[in-house]
Amino acid sequence: MIYFLPFLFAFILSVFFTGLLWRSGLKLGLLSSPRERDVHKKPIPRLGGLGIFASFLIISLLVFLVTNSNLRFSHTLIFGFDSHLWGIWLGGLVITLAMFVDDVVGLSTWKKLAIQIIVTILIIACGIGIESLSNPFGPTINLNSVYITLINTGGFHFSFSLWSDLLTLVWLVGMMNVMNFVDGVDGLAGGQAAIAAFTIFLLSISVAVNQPATAMVAIILCGAALGFLVWNFPPAKIFMGDSGSMFIGFILGVLALISGGKLATILLVLGFPIVDGLIVVASRLARGKNPFTTPDKTHMHHRFLNAGFSPRQAVLSLYVISALFGWIALSSSTRGKAIGFLVLILLVLLIMAWLKLFERKRKL
Repeated sequence: MIYFLPFLFAFILSVFFTGLLWRSGLKLGLLSSPRERDVHKKPIPRLGGLGIFASFLIISLLVFLVTNSNLRFSHTLIFGFDSHLWGIWLGGLVITLAMFVDDVVGLSTWKKLAIQIIVTILIIACGIGIESLSNPFGPTINLNSVYITLINTGGFHFSFSLWSDLLTLVWLVGMMNVMNFVDGVDGLAGGQAAIAAFTIFLLSISVAVNQPATAMVAIILCGAALGFLVWNFPPAKIFMGDSGSMFIGFILGVLALISGGKLATILLVLGFPIVDGLIVVASRLARGKNPFTTPDKTHMHHRFLNAGFSPRQAVLSLYVISALFGWIALSSSTRGKAIGFLVLILLVLLIMAWLKLFERKRKL
């Protein structure tokens, strides 16, 4: 019950806020016009990310106000709240509002990258980062071996850890952009977010891990994503926009880092879109194109549609794959997860070849 009520209220608030934003978007004309690579054929509001963030922020604030002494990530408090929570809330606020501006008026790729870097620096300043990596074939790899002390005065100490902070930057920026890539067909990003968040929740409440604060944040995000999905499942009435996809990628990326790290779990649950995104970026670079702004239909969800799948069939197929590898992540050791990720890469390549065959048959 301690987790069910926050999940339920986040879901209800998200349904309510998303409905309001849908109506507001129609009245104000804040619509996403169809582009060549888009699935939708008519202008649709692109404000759903604000509803996801608002429901997440309100419910998480209420939960941690009521149970602040029992649900903590660290021992460092800022104005009575856990420093990690400040990172989640402030970082989420910055990325959501900045990407909302992008949804409305548009921002250049470099400006969006700069905002992502600023948000990551904020997270690092709040004490969140990749301090070590589990090695399936040997001892744990320490990433804090090389560091530079930047501030050490008045009892305040802040250092730049070369490998830890750089890898944290790559991870969070990568996660934000992966979820942005995923948001290419109705219902996909919201469903993937809910599956990933629920997987982290199950891992966090397990006896071996036992991280109630991480579990609480994950289940609230799951509820908010599912509430949005009520309005976004094919055929969608509203999109989450960059404000939603970047916020979700940010939160999932941070949750993977907190309290010992769950990188391998996220890599498996979202492994399909991650590998797909890497292949698409490599393909665009090989053609001399901008990997982030080039309009094409080379993502996996587009391949499903080109092969004759309906949007619902494509989305549900990708849900099943994510849920399957989420189960593998929950039931596997570190070495098992590494093997699972290699299997996932092979699966992506096989499905790409299979879909290409279907696409060619349709053209005959």
